Amino acid sequence: MRKLLIATVALVLLSPISSTAEDEYIDETETTWGSISSDDGFKKTFTIYATQDNEAYDDYGDPIEYTIEVQCSKRRLSVLVYGDPDIYPETGLGFKGTAQMKVDSGKITKHYFTTLKDYSGVAFNTPKTITSAISKSKETISFKIPSSINADAVMTFSKKNFNSYIVKFKALGCSLK
Repeated sequence: MRKLLIATVALVLLSPISSTAEDEYIDETETTWGSISSDDGFKKTFTIYATQDNEAYDDYGDPIEYTIEVQCSKRRLSVLVYGDPDIYPETGLGFKGTAQMKVDSGKITKHYFTTLKDYSGVAFNTPKTITSAISKSKETISFKIPSSINADAVMTFSKKNFNSYIVKFKALGCSLK
């Protein structure tokens, strides 16, 4: 019996101990972007996000909450805009498109995007152009992204403390300007 107990204790002590990386979340406020930082030992990812300032509704009159997300992972910058519910609720093949963007009250520019695999939103093909525009803005940045159910929705995001993250992104290998 004693040998069995010693063998069990030795087995437990010598068993590999699993480790898990914990994400660090900082919620968005009226004056700050939210952030998510994760490091599992193989890949560091840093994300900032903000929800839209204005109210938006789909063609059926139901409210939609849009989020913009700027992410750096493996020295790769991404800018995503997605909705809840999804911007593209139907499934099928992914596609590319053009969104309109306006910084403050400036002129409208066009930016190409690719639909996300889960159809919740889009990933901009030139993310540094978007982040550079946000960093130069005074107050807001707005998007109009074509969709099958909310083609007229315009989402407006506040700049808030966006520029306070420039150094952090650059340290991770993702320049925002």
